[in-house]
Amino acid sequence: MANVLPGEKTAKKEQNLSSAVYEAIKDKIINGEFLPGSILMERSIAEEFGVSRTPVREALKRLSQEGWVDWEERRRAVVSEITISKIMELFTLREMIEPFAIKKIISEGKPQLLAGQLSAVYQEMAEAKGSPIDFMKHDMEFHTTIVHFMGLSILNTLWQKISEDMTRLVMHAVYPRRDTDVILAEHKALIDALWNADHVRALECIDGHFSIIVDLFKQKGGTVIQR
Repeated sequence: MANVLPGEKTAKKEQNLSSAVYEAIKDKIINGEFLPGSILMERSIAEEFGVSRTPVREALKRLSQEGWVDWEERRRAVVSEITISKIMELFTLREMIEPFAIKKIISEGKPQLLAGQLSAVYQEMAEAKGSPIDFMKHDMEFHTTIVHFMGLSILNTLWQKISEDMTRLVMHAVYPRRDTDVILAEHKALIDALWNADHVRALECIDGHFSIIVDLFKQKGGTVIQR
């Protein structure tokens, strides 16, 4: 076994720390602990997680590359705003992916298998009605189950970013304005359509679900999530 130099051990440790800080900050952004426009101070974050500023700086760079953070004057890291144009871009992708997945799954004769998996997630959604964060995470898990059912690894990687963005957006712009029972009813209608292998009804359900959410975003206009 080759010897590992001290410098390599240090670099590996900082890389691991950077990844951990990256995940922690991203979770706080998604959950709304770090709202859009919030300034992310390297020193404060380093103190919170008990690390040096180097892994924090690397984590912020990565978050910036992925669009979670913007760099403003004086090199300040700020949580990015979410605009209607970004929302429409996300839903354009969803409208390309999810209806296609449903049509493909039904054409392959597997809608009941998918319906069974969705039913389990639906139950978790129903049990999480009192917790906005858990409810919306299970909501996105529901839609993720549809996409992952196709077993396309490249698509799954793309979908991860879409689902993370949507969790953040829906949490703040949709959940407070929609009754959870109505949301659950929309998901249950899709499950029922899949149980019946009803291609037309299933697409109506998913398209209707998208339309309602997009309309809510449009009603807010401009920036969807603000400080």
